[in-house]
Amino acid sequence: MKKLLILCMVFVTVVYTSGQTPIIITPGEGIGNLKLGMNEKETMAILSGTVTWGSYKEQLKSFIDYNTSIDSVMQFVLGFDSCAKYNSTLPDSMPVFALYFKKHKLNFITITSYSADEDMVKRVKIKNGLTYYNTMEECIKKLGKDYINVSYSDYTGDLYYYKKGLELVFDENRLRSIAIFPPTPQFIQLQKQKSKKLREEARQTKI
Repeated sequence: MKKLLILCMVFVTVVYTSGQTPIIITPGEGIGNLKLGMNEKETMAILSGTVTWGSYKEQLKSFIDYNTSIDSVMQFVLGFDSCAKYNSTLPDSMPVFALYFKKHKLNFITITSYSADEDMVKRVKIKNGLTYYNTMEECIKKLGKDYINVSYSDYTGDLYYYKKGLELVFDENRLRSIAIFPPTPQFIQLQKQKSKKLREEARQTKI
């Protein structure tokens, strides 16, 4: 009886501990065991749930419908061929919302606090200790001022730490969405090079 009680206590401890294990975001690399550079099969083996796949053109239209300046969006500046989104239910292992692939390699991951289980949201941490619901001021204090603030209409809460491979999106001054991509120190030059082409693609989509 005593041995059985000890075994039960060990089992409960293991379950509780695993449930509290932090989900670590490493800028420019990945989240947990999900890494940039993985192919679709490797990625889906890590994440559970049902995804909706979309093409480049479908995603372009979706962003344009929200009056987004497409040549300011990291995914489009980097380029991608397909996108997988968890529109209904997020994976059980981590609150990943969107995955972008270029030449069958994962190059952009969106991790959201929206529609995610609150216990899971609390486990998500950027490697430097920042978490969801930190203020913009707290994030900038930790990460520095070497970022681009992307504006959409009157919204100005989207920070690209393009040299680190990290995007932070704020809602009412609280961090609510995080994205990871390859460090892109040449982002400004790349953006200028692709701006005309991206704007033309956006214009054609509206026709």
